[in-house]
Parts: sequence; C-alpha cells; structure tokens
Amino acid sequence: MLMLRNAAVVVFFVWLFVDGALVFRHKTTSAENRDRHSLRLLMIGNPIAWALGIGLAYGAFGGLRPAVPWQIAGFFLMAAGIALRSTAIAQLGRFHTPNVAVLQGHRVVDTGLYRHVRHPSYLGGLIAFLGFGLALANGWSLGIIMGVALVIYPYRIREEEAALAAALGESYRAYCRRTWRLLPGVY
Repeated sequence: MLMLRNAAVVVFFVWLFVDGALVFRHKTTSAENRDRHSLRLLMIGNPIAWALGIGLAYGAFGGLRPAVPWQIAGFFLMAAGIALRSTAIAQLGRFHTPNVAVLQGHRVVDTGLYRHVRHPSYLGGLIAFLGFGLALANGWSLGIIMGVALVIYPYRIREEEAALAAALGESYRAYCRRTWRLLPGVY
C-alpha cells in the first residue's frame, strides 16, 4: 500500500513535469491572452489541492479499504487520463496553448477526439486526477483533489468557450451545438 502510494506520487509528478514542459513551450504573448485568470487558478489551486491530498494520504484518517484494489484502479485511470490528454493535445496541435488564446489562423478542430467532446484534454486531466486520488487510497485526498478540479475546470471551460465563440463566430457556436463539453450525453 505505501509502496503503491509512493509510486503514484512519483508517476504523477513525472507526468506533470513532462506535460508542463510540452504545453508551456506554446504559451502565447500577453497581446493574444484572453485567459481572465483561469491559468492562474489552475496553477495555484491544483497544486494546493495536490499537496493537501498527498499530505492527507500519509495520515491516519480517510483511508480507502482495502487499499490495493483502489490503488490499482487508480493507476489504470491515471494512465487512461494521461493517454487521453496527450492524444488530445497532439490532435489540437499548434492551437493548444496553456493560456486561453486565439492564434493567427485559428480554426475549429472537430476531428479525432474533438469530434465527440470540445475539451478532451481537460477530460483526460480530470480522469488522471481521479486516478491519482484513488492511487493515494484516501477518501479525503480524492475529495480535495477532485473538488478543486471540478470547480476550476468549468470556469476555465467557460472562459475558453467565450474567447473561441467571440473569435471564431458561428463556426464555433455550431460546433458547440453538435458536441458536448466533457462527457457525451452528460455535460
């Protein structure tokens, strides 16, 4: 149980490092930035939740029992979320930026994963966070990590969609009418 928890923390932070290195090389200039603080919320809120979640996971309260099945399920979900997010970022290509921005020549991408949902990279991130919380085998950790993410990501999505609708007009609004934000049939 402790060994799996330690492994989950290592895998999670290696992923965050690699993901951040790849994503932040495409950060746009302030003139293009339409972010309205959503990146700042992500960069402050999520790490606080992760730190609290990790700290609680090594405490005496909130442990999920039996721990090992929860942890194994968590590793599978973490891997699935990371794969989904990575695929989504690759499919969006140069239009994927860490801050909300509309680039020169920006167009609606509605192929691949984007044919089904408008924000598959966020969905992948949320699935990875869920998996991480489960791999920590602590209900309090899971609740804090997911609670914060489920507050921040909808705000981020609203900001991104407003910027894209303003810049791309009817083509983006039509795309919104035929796709779901994160979960087909749900949201």
